[in-house]
Amino acid sequence: MSRIETRERAMELLFQIGFRNDPISNQIEMFRETYPEIAEDEPYFLDIVYGVINSRDELDEKFVPFLKRWKLERLPQTDRIILEIAVYEILTVEEIPTSVSINEAVKLAKKYGTSSSSSYINGVLSNFVKSL
Repeated sequence: MSRIETRERAMELLFQIGFRNDPISNQIEMFRETYPEIAEDEPYFLDIVYGVINSRDELDEKFVPFLKRWKLERLPQTDRIILEIAVYEILTVEEIPTSVSINEAVKLAKKYGTSSSSSYINGVLSNFVKSL
């Protein structure tokens, strides 16, 4: 399983968690049953999922200043999760170059977002990285 697939599965689970009340551990177990291939890169998958869940407010604070005329509450849920994953990677996963995190976020936005999501996410992340 590639890293982009791992990110994609993490994004899907994070999206699911936003709509279900089951304990996160139960949702992860159900997700493992549905997508057994996550076992190939499970440490990274869990790092993303728990990293975003445990630091969501801090991650959001990092990119909100770059939303340009948007409020966090108005962002589509998929865009918000993609941004959170990318910011988490940029800030905490040293072995992944920043440009890779941005490019992978743009790919996810093209697949799951609106017609303008990919360019918007690219702009937000680019400006965020410039501020570091």
